[in-house]
Amino acid sequence: MPAQAEPSCPVRAPRIRMAVVDKPVEVINTQSIDAMHAESGERRTERRHHLALTTSRVEWHSELNAHVSRHHSGRGRVCAVPAEVVLTLVEAAHRISIAAEVPQGGCLWHEVLAHERRHAEANRASLAVAARTARAAANGWADHATGHGATEEAAMAQLQAGLRRAIEPSLAAMRAARARAHARIDTPAEYRRLSTVCPADQARLAARLRGGD
Repeated sequence: MPAQAEPSCPVRAPRIRMAVVDKPVEVINTQSIDAMHAESGERRTERRHHLALTTSRVEWHSELNAHVSRHHSGRGRVCAVPAEVVLTLVEAAHRISIAAEVPQGGCLWHEVLAHERRHAEANRASLAVAARTARAAANGWADHATGHGATEEAAMAQLQAGLRRAIEPSLAAMRAARARAHARIDTPAEYRRLSTVCPADQARLAARLRGGD
């Protein structure tokens, strides 16, 4: 039996739109140092304990509309090409948690908060870069993407899988950029500085950690 001919595909003229939802950073003071170590997975030691932790979760969503053509000979096949792609990159959760043991509103509190805001700004900067690279990747993908299938659903599923593959390197690059940026912030010198600023608050914190306050 001769192979079934592929349908001729629609003319492509894709439109790509990108939206970024960068929610304000939430600052909380309800977690203990032990709770933050449990969340981070890092072991607490006498010389190392979390005074704060910045966490972030990024999600992306897509809406994909396509032009579709059908080839009706035999059991039929479908060709789909992107018509409009709407990408949304969302900082779904962005939180700075300052340890409950740190005296709220004092000198050490403000020093720790300033340090953690540097982490939050690194996250925001990397999100903006990821949005630009993801949009560029989606544009490149849409210029050549074609979905084939026995049904429109199958052809669309092929397009959606291709879009995911095109976008994922941008998100992987964002995660790697964040790791590098956070490492530049969390230097030994910065940790030494944070361990010596605000002596009165440091003394109160040490007393609380010893159970004397």
